[in-house]
Amino acid sequence: MTGRMLSEMKAVILAGGEGSRLRPLTLGKPKPMTPLLGKPVLGHILDLLRCHGVSDIAVTLRYLPAAVTDFFGDGTEYGVSLRYFIEDVPLGTAGGVKKCMDFLGGEDFLVISGDAVCDLDLTRLMSLHKAAGSAASLALSRRAEPLEYGLVRTDGEGKVLGFVEKPGWGQVDTELVNTGIYLLSKQAMDLVPADTPYDFGKELFPALLAQGVPLYGWEIPGYWQDMGDCEAYLDSVCDALQGKVSLDLAGGRETAPAPAGVEVVEPCWIGKRVLLAPGCRVGPCAVIGEGSTVETGAVVERSVLLGAGVSEGAEVTGAILCKGAVVHRRAMVGSGAVLGEGVSVGTEAIVAPGVKLWPGRTVPEGGKVTASQVTAGHSAPLKFSSGGALRGTIGEELSPETMVALGSLLGEKGQVALGWAGGEGAGMLARSIGCGVAAAGGAVMVSDAPCASAIAWLGRHYGLPLSLFVQQDGDAAEVRLFGPRGIPLHRAEQRKLEGALLRGEGARVPAVRVGAFETVAGVRPGYTGEAARLTRFRDFHTLTVQVERGEPANDLLAAALTVLGCTVQRGSRKGLPTFSADWGGFRLTAWDEEGSLISSDRILTLLTRIEMEQGDGHAALPSWAPAMAERVADGFGRTLLRLGRDGEEAQRLWEDKPWFWDGVFAACRICARLGLTGEKLSDLDRLVPKFVTARGDVPLRSGRGRVMGAALSQYSTARKEGEGARIWTGSGWVYLVPLSRRSALRIIAEASDMETAQELCDLYREKLREMDEEE
Repeated sequence: MTGRMLSEMKAVILAGGEGSRLRPLTLGKPKPMTPLLGKPVLGHILDLLRCHGVSDIAVTLRYLPAAVTDFFGDGTEYGVSLRYFIEDVPLGTAGGVKKCMDFLGGEDFLVISGDAVCDLDLTRLMSLHKAAGSAASLALSRRAEPLEYGLVRTDGEGKVLGFVEKPGWGQVDTELVNTGIYLLSKQAMDLVPADTPYDFGKELFPALLAQGVPLYGWEIPGYWQDMGDCEAYLDSVCDALQGKVSLDLAGGRETAPAPAGVEVVEPCWIGKRVLLAPGCRVGPCAVIGEGSTVETGAVVERSVLLGAGVSEGAEVTGAILCKGAVVHRRAMVGSGAVLGEGVSVGTEAIVAPGVKLWPGRTVPEGGKVTASQVTAGHSAPLKFSSGGALRGTIGEELSPETMVALGSLLGEKGQVALGWAGGEGAGMLARSIGCGVAAAGGAVMVSDAPCASAIAWLGRHYGLPLSLFVQQDGDAAEVRLFGPRGIPLHRAEQRKLEGALLRGEGARVPAVRVGAFETVAGVRPGYTGEAARLTRFRDFHTLTVQVERGEPANDLLAAALTVLGCTVQRGSRKGLPTFSADWGGFRLTAWDEEGSLISSDRILTLLTRIEMEQGDGHAALPSWAPAMAERVADGFGRTLLRLGRDGEEAQRLWEDKPWFWDGVFAACRICARLGLTGEKLSDLDRLVPKFVTARGDVPLRSGRGRVMGAALSQYSTARKEGEGARIWTGSGWVYLVPLSRRSALRIIAEASDMETAQELCDLYREKLREMDEEE
């Protein structure tokens, strides 16, 4: 902790957090009271402020406030003066600080979180803040994996250009994240309404940006770690022991040498009143807190014992053991495990990596526990894919227990529609979800929808808050969830579900409130009839088309085209326009009368032309969709909107025109045009200039955000667009987008011929690799 003092400045510590992601470590205590190397993490924040000359401090509290006030009192023992502000109702970050304004007065002040681990140079932040004349300044830190944070985009001088709160990988173009440490002026706080929930990152800072108020952010020297979960907690402990962050480690630490026969592998932190038996080994990166015991032959590595016991011959690696937890003889506790207070692991038992055991749980002698024992019993964390699906093996990642837990979360929304296909395993998983929904008080609508696009239509038709489809393929399956407009859940909703599953949340209701099951038939005629009705133009001439066999969605496609007025043949012979819907009915591929392929990318461009010519002249497409679609719209004097770039208007247009995202509707729209004009599909295709796309992935060793940011700054023609960046090369377009499931970027190159598109793809693959290797 270095730097000149922040003389006379006041500070606000936000200390109302519950710490649900740190459970069971934080059960029964607020997050700022989490023990960290001899004192609560809030105590380390007070040390940091005092080091920089800040001694007059307000503390906002919400969850279990007495735990904080009783421990810290007026702050005298920490050399500061504390004043507490308790929120009766949650006011958000900015709303809570607004409540402290009488205490803060009219001068600039500091805001900092009470549950982060850091030694940032706050004096440096103040110096930059004053020099820039900023109304609000943000301390930023660099993260290679920034998805759990708020991104902050700045120019070379530190002026804030924009924010992305909890981004998906498609939105990551910088590694700079918001640390929650701010210097604020009264001018900025005047925009915050009193006694109203209000957030700095989501509301105040975007409002300041919109009004042109000076707003800056800088990467500040030092260490910062959001202690968001148990893994981050252990990382913080190890970093402190290795000297990566400057914390006061003296409090409560034993200064006498370890007893003879005890092997201590530094770095370690050993508290007072600890019993270490000869023949045990602790370290490296071990914390043996006050009241802990490690017996002969036991091994404790990269772990934290908070008054716990490890018996003879037991091994604890990469784990956290809360007060009173005991690991008996020759038992093993794996990396990432957390044992709550009073947990007992029997002789020769095994606690598998990542397992969390709530207080008082017992693992029997010789037993093995592989699933967390929490309120809702969920074990393995599930993550949504970039396509918005939960994927895994039936009975493993997608177990019936997990599906019941998922259903109990979805049931809180109300009514949920279910569909499945591909095998009895899919039916089992869907029914398990339904049981969870009913147990949470939600109503279950069991449908005969044969594919995902049909269940999405059903949810849209009835205005249901949620609908889902389970598709089985051998031993694997995927669960796809849709919102009330039939669109996949937004990333923020997916992230909320992921976190709730991981924490074992979920509702249960009394028997009298258990939800009912209802069977709904007739999805097929309803879906296909609406596809024909919404896409039809005024006139329709005779049209014969062909639909491929095989996919369940193709049966729906053939039925919809028949309702539209087409004569439909099944197969894949040349001579007729041919269509095929796959990916659950959401993607359309076509072949013209000559057998030439019309890709899904090109179909989006054809649909754009139809919308400009026969529709209402308005369209919106995803950010990754071909740039040629914009050229087509320009030819009609129209502007094509992009999702993620053009706000709510683009989202509304996209949702209102399902032919842009539903393969069955898309085929009907194209055939409605052919039936109106009498032209061939090949003639319609020739109305759009020729283009092709090539795709490739670039695995990265460094962060996706860093490489995306480097690409945006290096290429003058690059522009941020939706989830990625689009670059004009002179011979075509290149679209770059981070992948969500692995550290890689996807390249979509678009040019007039395949040779050029592939050359662009290869060229940018090499350029991105070079950026990845740069320090």
